[in-house]
Amino acid sequence: MLEAADGAEVWAVIKANAYGHGAVDVGRAARAAGATKLCTATLAEARAVRDALPDVPLLVLSPLTAGEESDVAAVGCAVTVSTPEGWQRLRDRHDIDVHVKVETGMGRWGLAPADALEVGRALINGPRPERLVGLMSHLATADEGDRVFVDQQVAAFRAVAADFPPCPRHLSNSAATLRYPDLAFDAVRPGLAVFGIDPLGRAGTDHGLAPVMRWSSSVSSVRSLESGQSTGYGRRFMAQRACRVALIPIGYADGYPRRLSGIGEVLIAGRRCHVAGTVSMDQLAVVLPDDLEVREGDEVVLLGIDGTDVVTVEELARHVGTVPYEIICGVRATVERGDREVLS
Repeated sequence: MLEAADGAEVWAVIKANAYGHGAVDVGRAARAAGATKLCTATLAEARAVRDALPDVPLLVLSPLTAGEESDVAAVGCAVTVSTPEGWQRLRDRHDIDVHVKVETGMGRWGLAPADALEVGRALINGPRPERLVGLMSHLATADEGDRVFVDQQVAAFRAVAADFPPCPRHLSNSAATLRYPDLAFDAVRPGLAVFGIDPLGRAGTDHGLAPVMRWSSSVSSVRSLESGQSTGYGRRFMAQRACRVALIPIGYADGYPRRLSGIGEVLIAGRRCHVAGTVSMDQLAVVLPDDLEVREGDEVVLLGIDGTDVVTVEELARHVGTVPYEIICGVRATVERGDREVLS
């Protein structure tokens, strides 16, 4: 990510428990790899990271909930002003460092350009001007093929930045960091790419990214089916000939999407095994190759590398018609049922 940032600082986004990877572990690794700041969605997330990483610079990206202002100093983080109401609550809190978010087309959080300029000038002319620590916005379509709307947002951002008091400017998410190095400004805020996942939905290796999550479980039982016998709810898989299926104690309650029923594949001993029938709440079955010897306790890789093959999150997301974010944020690993490992 440092190369893609083209000289800008990298501020790693680790919201939602680092997209399911574990915020503290990822935060520590990101800092070791050169990230200068970590970004969370909420103050509660920032507090959890602060307890483990007492010295790391933190930025809360979403608006504070009314009343949280009094807790910011204890966490020791910067916050984002993105609504007029939020600014009114922070106007006289001169102990809190502020990034001003301007709306440029995302249509969510963000001050109108005139309001953002007013807040910036109020901060720089206040009793503690150094509390103004950033101007930011967020891109809506950087992961799409057409750059037209991206350029419209950039033009709006540059117009505000031209009149805004001096402070770091930051705009780019993962997709913009990888596709548009000219938009790096002073810092970039990659999220998905930090975890080795392609924000464009293709393959992370196209951008030199390597996935860092490996999600595994184990075979709980091997069963033989005769022709015409079935496994799972609805009898969606019926054996066309004698075969073996491995039962794995992972289901949609653990984050393995039910929509992968009959579509997904897992790796056992480096071999692809097709998900057979309906994914249950806490169980799935896979058809075993005839020549693959499998026993109870053998490792099953649901996501990640096994031998020379890999099941990628991009692959799973394409199968079920969603984005990689939804897949990885849904992974819930437990000692009894599966293991989620973050590779360094």
